[in-house]
Amino acid sequence: MFEASGDVNMHSYYEEGEAPSGLNPLLIYCEGMIDSSQLNDFLYVQLRRLLSGSSDKGGIAGNALPFHSQNVYRIEGDNAVESMCMQVFSGNLVLFFEESKSMHVVQMASPPQRNPEESNTEISIKGPRDGFTEAIETNVALVRKRLKTPSLGVEYFHIGTRSVTSVALLYMADIANKDLLEEARRRIRKIDIDGVLSSQLLEEALADRTYSLFPLIEYMGRPDYISAGLLRGRFAIIVDGSPMVLMAPSNIMTMLKSPEDMHLPYYYVALERVLRVIGLVVAIFFPGFWVAISAFNLDQIPFPLLATIVVSRLGLPLSGPVDLFLMIGLFELFREAGMRLPKAVGQTVAVVGGLIVGEAAINAGLTGPTTLVVSAMTAVATFTLVNQSLSGSVTFIRLFVLTLSCLFGMLGFFLAAFLIVVYMSSLTSFGIPFFSPLSPIRWKEAMFALFAFPKSRYKKRPSLLGPRDSTRQGEDS
Repeated sequence: MFEASGDVNMHSYYEEGEAPSGLNPLLIYCEGMIDSSQLNDFLYVQLRRLLSGSSDKGGIAGNALPFHSQNVYRIEGDNAVESMCMQVFSGNLVLFFEESKSMHVVQMASPPQRNPEESNTEISIKGPRDGFTEAIETNVALVRKRLKTPSLGVEYFHIGTRSVTSVALLYMADIANKDLLEEARRRIRKIDIDGVLSSQLLEEALADRTYSLFPLIEYMGRPDYISAGLLRGRFAIIVDGSPMVLMAPSNIMTMLKSPEDMHLPYYYVALERVLRVIGLVVAIFFPGFWVAISAFNLDQIPFPLLATIVVSRLGLPLSGPVDLFLMIGLFELFREAGMRLPKAVGQTVAVVGGLIVGEAAINAGLTGPTTLVVSAMTAVATFTLVNQSLSGSVTFIRLFVLTLSCLFGMLGFFLAAFLIVVYMSSLTSFGIPFFSPLSPIRWKEAMFALFAFPKSRYKKRPSLLGPRDSTRQGEDS
């Protein structure tokens, strides 16, 4: 069974013929996944004491392994062999007694893992600095530490015929909508794949649409944000081996929220949310709008600005649309390079590097100052987005808007904007409209989503999720 598994250690406790009681259990464990200190300092000592001093072979080899400080249980049933393999590769020890054909599991798993530390994608200013890790037990515990209530439901699934990856579904049993949870369970059980090595694979499998330009499931690396989402009636999915936790249902407004919003004053958060919405609009539409108005509709530009544009483009070898395409591609190239560089210099290379090369291109007569300004503003606006998956979607859609604007001018720009709005309105996340609460419009919830108010104003949970308990705080609080 374990012929090809060189990391699985199988050996008898005693040499052949040396067992004092006639019992010689076979020890099966995976090196590097087991706690070697417990194995050497405790288990071997206990086994020697039990096997050498007991005459009840049936009791030891049958059901009674009296390790008082260890969690020991017997593997039984038709799937005993599969369960044994699962336990071995999970880091536990399996004792096999040849005399009674029985197997016992001694839980002493200690797989490689790191301690919780600050998330690299969501920088904390005033909030907690304990981010999710790759261990599912640690991630569940980080949420449980914040929600000490029996209503926090945790359901485990195993996905992948070969990887057998543990997946946890977290929700508030007395808040989350029953139909929503049942749909989540159905989609998780429906997944049939040989291995799950990333939460992105699960995100694609659980989304309402297989092919979507926008992320329909949110991901986050901070347990405080996940806990807050559970209290609003959403659910979270934790994948073993991934430091990012999925959360659904999601919409365009939740994608623009930052985990730090709950730790900052409401007036500052309100301003930041407006800036993020503006940043999203600028990142998508500004290059296309600029090309459309500067290349096709010059009569719409004020005369002083038009004169500046004309003077800046004198002697340039490339047309405005081609010039802007190249500069945006250059900034995207630097952004990709910045992601591959160390964290300390990555963002600097992405922005400053593009500006330096752009300035050199201006001095060389290859591009104009206005093109560099438009490209730089677009790149900076993209950095205001919290969700990295949304940033990738914005990059693709920006090129779509720019292409139509280059071909048809303002007509192409408005056509692209119309198609994007219609497409976003057709998206759903577990049945919840992606444009909600803006479409269909819910005025009060739209105001709470776009802006921030004092915590005392948040009396009710969002009704679009259909929570069983809509009350968040008392009327007098």
